[in-house]
Amino acid sequence: MDNDTDYQELLQRRYFYSYLSSSIFIVLCALIGITGNFAIIFFYFFRIKERGERYFIPLLAIVDLVACFTSPPFYIIDNTFFFNYPSDTACRILSFLQTCVPGASAHILLVISIQRYLLVCKPFGPKMTLIWKRVFFGVVCGLSVAYSAPLLWTAGVLESIEIFMDHNVTIKICKFSVDSSPTITVYFGFLTLIMLANLFITAGLYVPVLKRVRRSFLERSRKTEAYREEIMESSCATQTTEAENGSVDSTNNVKDSKVIQLNERKLNIPTNNCQETVRKSSSNISENGAETNVSYPGSTSNKKSRTKLGSVQRRVTWMFFVIIVAYVFSYIPPLVILILVYTIEDFNFITLSEAQTLAWLYFARFVFLNQIINPFIYGYFDTKFRNKLRICCRRRNTKTFNIM
Repeated sequence: MDNDTDYQELLQRRYFYSYLSSSIFIVLCALIGITGNFAIIFFYFFRIKERGERYFIPLLAIVDLVACFTSPPFYIIDNTFFFNYPSDTACRILSFLQTCVPGASAHILLVISIQRYLLVCKPFGPKMTLIWKRVFFGVVCGLSVAYSAPLLWTAGVLESIEIFMDHNVTIKICKFSVDSSPTITVYFGFLTLIMLANLFITAGLYVPVLKRVRRSFLERSRKTEAYREEIMESSCATQTTEAENGSVDSTNNVKDSKVIQLNERKLNIPTNNCQETVRKSSSNISENGAETNVSYPGSTSNKKSRTKLGSVQRRVTWMFFVIIVAYVFSYIPPLVILILVYTIEDFNFITLSEAQTLAWLYFARFVFLNQIINPFIYGYFDTKFRNKLRICCRRRNTKTFNIM
């Protein structure tokens, strides 16, 4: 027995630094995720009154915040007692939470992609009303709990005897299943199918959305450029006519020249080179397709409001697109590793080298990055959230300066 215990401790020390680096990384990510998601929840619930298309952002932040409290214990206990897991009950509960909470987060992203598809690709079709948004969120949470609940019975500590350095060593590993019956195989196949379907549908819905946004951008750019060229050519023609008509009354000449100069100031047209102005006009189109601050004759507040609305829709669409890309790339590695672990016959962690163990640890836990990266994406794309955060930081800095 002493010999077995000694070699078990030796096995644990063999991968000590790999597990320690993973634990430190998880703790740092958890602190960042808790801070970021708490900021999202606070500002979207108490500072941003009109959420509109951003309805699911604080709800997604709540789920991600819960994940920042449930995932780290699962990973850290696993790192500390990987070959000698201390509690069967802890393994069952943490395995359930580790599947349920990230699963709910993934399904909310699917609902967001459906919302964007209806808004962008079906502008005259049915919209997701507030009631349906609440229904979808409830269904997502209920579905995640339903398909994760069996883990409370299937998961547990699997005890086995392995050969390490030509000695038999008893190891205890927390696994999602301690049984290998056909029913368990079907269940895990069903879980894998759910996650893969969620991934492909979420990504697939965004393909037509991005195509529509790109087409809208190109159309608005062409219309803006054509409108500017028309105004500039009209102004150039007016200048040419005035130059040719030398017999015009001097009083009218003064009045007309003032009108032309006023139009030139509005359109930033050089008096002696209209063609150069026409050539450079295309460079004034903003990156998001919105019109610049140049004032056009005949422009209305309705046109400005439509342009602003289109700009907001494109920005929010790109924000959700980056969120979903991050989701896809953070969920695929853990899914691949999970499939390999449960499909490779006689898979044994002891046979892995230190480098392979380190790679396995980080890739298997990539899913946790999805819970901490979303606040940074909101901060970059959502100007409303960014402005509120900037105002709050300025007030705090002012108070600190006054106290000092």
